[in-house]
Amino acid sequence: MASDREITIGDVWRAIWRGRWIVLVTTVVASVVAFAITFTADTTYTATSKVYLGQATTMMGNLASTPGTNPLTAATMLQGDLVVDAVAEATGLTPGTVRAKTDVAVPRAPGTVTTNQPAIASITATMANRDEAVRLANAYAQAALTNASSGFDAVSGTLQQQVRRLRVEQVRLQAAIARQPTPENLNQLTDLREVLAESELQLARVQQIEAPAIVTVAKGASSSASTSNRVRTTILGAVIGFLVGIVIALAASGGIRRETEPA
Repeated sequence: MASDREITIGDVWRAIWRGRWIVLVTTVVASVVAFAITFTADTTYTATSKVYLGQATTMMGNLASTPGTNPLTAATMLQGDLVVDAVAEATGLTPGTVRAKTDVAVPRAPGTVTTNQPAIASITATMANRDEAVRLANAYAQAALTNASSGFDAVSGTLQQQVRRLRVEQVRLQAAIARQPTPENLNQLTDLREVLAESELQLARVQQIEAPAIVTVAKGASSSASTSNRVRTTILGAVIGFLVGIVIALAASGGIRRETEPA
């Protein structure tokens, strides 16, 4: 029987076409409303800075995961009291304002499933004043760098002391050998040189890979009232109006009607 036939895309399209003027009106009205909202809403400014959080390594040079560099936990660490209080002190804002006006994201590198990969924190500050947004983003980046550098400074300092001590001992052994070479001090010098080479290599690796750094400082801020944002909001309004219009058109036309198939 014809009434048992399934509804096709053609049936849906014909129902929408019958209410095309409704769809058109709702799309235009929603676009106009969305465009008007962009002029009535308060203007905000958004600035972004980025910080490389460093990468801990093992004694063998393998990448290691830490709470401060793991993408799953790094953002939480950077939003802790230690960092937020430092930003508040630097900017003169309250810690609550700092938390409310900033967003910290540490995305995982594309295509990776492990959490011991180098991480970059993206810090976004949103304020009613352009200069304040830039200042907040950069102050947060500096506080994040200081926080991330604490572990690196300790490791790097220890290795630097070790290298200096080994170099001093190498000079002492070389002087002793120059005065009176013996098998014992020659063997000691050989062993020391091996240890020194390993320590220098480890120090170089730590300074190259583990050192946190500010990747990008905020030099400007984008406005919520910019032309691109207004266009984006208007398009979003048009899409919403279009979808609402379709729903209204289907309801106004009495629903989707099956076309009767010829006998």
